[in-house]
Amino acid sequence: MEKKLLPAAKLFFCSLLMMVLVLYPSADSRILPNTSALAAGENTTIQGGTNMPYADWIQQEIDFGTHSFYYSPWRAYMDTWDANRWRETLGIVFNVNPNEADATAQLLSETGFTAARVEINWGNFSYDDPSRLDPAREQQFTTILQALKKYNIRPLILLNANSGNPVPTKGWKVQLVKAAPKDSTEIQVDKTDGIVPGYTGLKGMAYQTMYPVITGCDPATGICKLSAPLPKALSAGAIELNKLIVQPMSGTAFADGTPNPAAQETLDGWLAYVKNTAAFVKKIMNTGNPADAGFDLEVWNEMTFGSHFLDINNYYLPKLEFSKYYTYKQGDREITGSEVLLPHTAALVANPKNNLPGVRVISGFSNQRPWDNGVEQWEGQSGFSRHYYTGYMDNNSMINAQAYAKRDEPTLNALGAIDGTLKPNSSNKIVPGTNYVPTHIASFPEYWFSGYKTENVVRDLQPFPNSFPMHFRYANPGNGKQAEVWMTEGNFDRQGWSKSIQSLGVAATDPRYASLMHSLGAKTTLRSFAFFGHKGVQTYTIYAAKGGDGSLGVIPEAFFTALAEAKYVLTDSVRAKAGPQLAAIANVTKLMKPGVDIENPRPLKVEEWTHKNPKVVVKGNGTKEHPDIYMSQDFAVLPYQLAANKFAIGYYVVTRDVAQVWDVTKNVADPARYALPPQMFTLTLSNVNGKGAQVQSYDPITGVTSGLGVVKSTDTTITVQVDAVDYPRFLMIEEAGEGPVISSPVLKKNANGTAELTFVSNVDGTAVINWGAYPYRQKGSFKEEYYQDAAFQKKVYERRVSNINYNKNLPPQTGSYRWGGTVIPEFSERYTFLAFSGACNNELTVNGRKIINPCAGLLRGEADLKAGEAYDLSHQYVSRYNSPQTVMLYWGSESQPKQLVAPASSQGKTVAVKKNEKVTVTIPDLLVGEGVKISLEAKGLTTRFPRWDYDVRGVLWP
Repeated sequence: MEKKLLPAAKLFFCSLLMMVLVLYPSADSRILPNTSALAAGENTTIQGGTNMPYADWIQQEIDFGTHSFYYSPWRAYMDTWDANRWRETLGIVFNVNPNEADATAQLLSETGFTAARVEINWGNFSYDDPSRLDPAREQQFTTILQALKKYNIRPLILLNANSGNPVPTKGWKVQLVKAAPKDSTEIQVDKTDGIVPGYTGLKGMAYQTMYPVITGCDPATGICKLSAPLPKALSAGAIELNKLIVQPMSGTAFADGTPNPAAQETLDGWLAYVKNTAAFVKKIMNTGNPADAGFDLEVWNEMTFGSHFLDINNYYLPKLEFSKYYTYKQGDREITGSEVLLPHTAALVANPKNNLPGVRVISGFSNQRPWDNGVEQWEGQSGFSRHYYTGYMDNNSMINAQAYAKRDEPTLNALGAIDGTLKPNSSNKIVPGTNYVPTHIASFPEYWFSGYKTENVVRDLQPFPNSFPMHFRYANPGNGKQAEVWMTEGNFDRQGWSKSIQSLGVAATDPRYASLMHSLGAKTTLRSFAFFGHKGVQTYTIYAAKGGDGSLGVIPEAFFTALAEAKYVLTDSVRAKAGPQLAAIANVTKLMKPGVDIENPRPLKVEEWTHKNPKVVVKGNGTKEHPDIYMSQDFAVLPYQLAANKFAIGYYVVTRDVAQVWDVTKNVADPARYALPPQMFTLTLSNVNGKGAQVQSYDPITGVTSGLGVVKSTDTTITVQVDAVDYPRFLMIEEAGEGPVISSPVLKKNANGTAELTFVSNVDGTAVINWGAYPYRQKGSFKEEYYQDAAFQKKVYERRVSNINYNKNLPPQTGSYRWGGTVIPEFSERYTFLAFSGACNNELTVNGRKIINPCAGLLRGEADLKAGEAYDLSHQYVSRYNSPQTVMLYWGSESQPKQLVAPASSQGKTVAVKKNEKVTVTIPDLLVGEGVKISLEAKGLTTRFPRWDYDVRGVLWP
């Protein structure tokens, strides 16, 4: 089914807040940010420095169920990627007609798109031969897939059973003998031939393709019983019936224990549909590659859109009752209900007998909910998808006290405390209207990466854990297979803005209207692809190739009109109608095209960023709790490494109202009215050789390259002045010589019990290799002691552990625990210690000084530590419950991202490396589950493998 406009995904997550608070640790675990930084406002922010680092991991420390106007989770980390990250991100919903497919695919391929989502619904298959697509559909999809294959665009096939046509269906007409009133539970027809109770129903009475269902018929009288009251009256005469090849999904046994064979029939039908679809697509793609069939699969689409088929009780009133349901088990994990379709499909694809190599299976059940994560992936599942639509919506975009007057979910102020008055006997609900709400508009593509939503997508993309512990980039089931996070639909919907523009006198028929809509679209689409991909989204399949000038269309309507006039040949005149959205994406693709594969890009760091003319974007009330928010706090820096000495660094202001009027003197239909005037920022980057470097700025919307002046340069830093606007421009840096790159790192276990690490450096330099417990990859341990009592008197045991990391797996017993050992910080900085726990009974001391007091406030504390010095650490926890417990101890600083506290270790090896020579390091004592890391330094520049400690690479996984 074609996607409707204004999808429910835009508002869906808001309804989840009432469900989540009992599932996760209480507000006792909440931490404060660097209060001096957030409260200080622009004076601190524009200068960067130690008070508030640009990549500030505390920005993501928002408990689930809480949100904030002051936190920006996307600022919690900054990656440096190679050019492949841009290429892999580019996807689109390919909803064009078959005769438009070839030209559109060619245009998209030239633009840089590498993926396209195509829905092949179960209902597209033939009722008479369910192993084959309906002939007309077979021709349609053959044409579309051939076009994608021709232009090297990888299809993502959506497997779905949308309610409008869920499965192969046969329809026919019968005569209604007499009129049936609304709410009637029976009808009388002239013929009952072909009617199969439970499989046949009325057409056109509801979105479901057969509703109500006919549950029984008397052939003698033609009276048929219905599964639910008629939703509207029927006149005597012709009516249409539909017969489904299988019943909607249901329980496997009725309430009285009687088996329901129809349930298994439906599941078997789904798996046959998957096999037949995969075989059809594979034959067309015909890659000739034994390792890759050339396409991927997404299982289901949006639980709130056309998903009636997943539950037979969407067709029955009163509802049917069952005693057993579909169940799928894998290890100690079990799922019940219709979502067994996902693990069954993943297992089918993973089965070598089905010969589907390289086909990734993505969950679409996750499109509109935040629960899915890498830890709970099924075997054979590659990832999960989110549908993050944004746009101007009156109810959500207008942020003010009135809009929040009835909302009781807590917000965090700039000091990290809950704003407002807590409800009696509650730690996570406030009295509505008691929190401060700064008045502003929040309407921008990056909305779901901000603190406005507790379900922000950063939780699943950030490279280290957050307060939603199973949600981060490298979360995995213990096998080292991290989940890919896709956005298989999404866009900035222009429909709300379009209505506003039309109300100001610019008609949709005005030639300026489409130009204005796509001008905004060029900014939002460019922002989306650059930002989403850089923050870690695997592939963003924007909705859609066709979607209307005033709503979701990426390609202008004028293009398809011209294409039809040119008899579907992509002539120069047709190509000229492709619009500014594709032009901007194509320009970035050209910029990235020379980029080489770099397995481990050199991580750049923002040392300082200063806005010449500071601007307030959200006005506070003058208190430390509610300060002004400045434009510089929304400044994005997105580095890509193109070669050993070349970088393309996206930069722009993440304007919170992307359609804000900046120049009231311009006409309503003039795009310049909504263009942020260039804002001068002085930007200092480190880990780059600024001496002799060549720098330029490239604007992908105008296509203009401009020279830039270097304010200051050293062997390891560069300071430049850039003019930032409200979409990404790119700072191009070419160093005078190559910087260090680690290539081909391989870790393997030898037969004699040792491990071997090999890698290659592109320059002469010095490499430091460490190894040990994942994630921090160094040897060392803490002493763990368990006592039967809460007073630490009756010791039961003691043992050595590599970390303090128990996520609901500390044994279900009362008593007390003590962990002790030595820690050695890497940096001379202020460290924040965080105890993540479901209870407040935690105490932490460092060198005898109490950092965290039990049940005396938030489970956090700070200490100024010196690099290389040893500190004694003791962490105590009292368990008062006979249930599995959660206790995790983290630390982090300005230069060290959040990670588990690492025990001190003297293990490691330093080796001199030569340019392009293979390095081999033997590691005598590396255990399964442990890993290695490499730090390579040359002339003051440093690169690492892996960049992030939680990366799943470089680990001996089971």
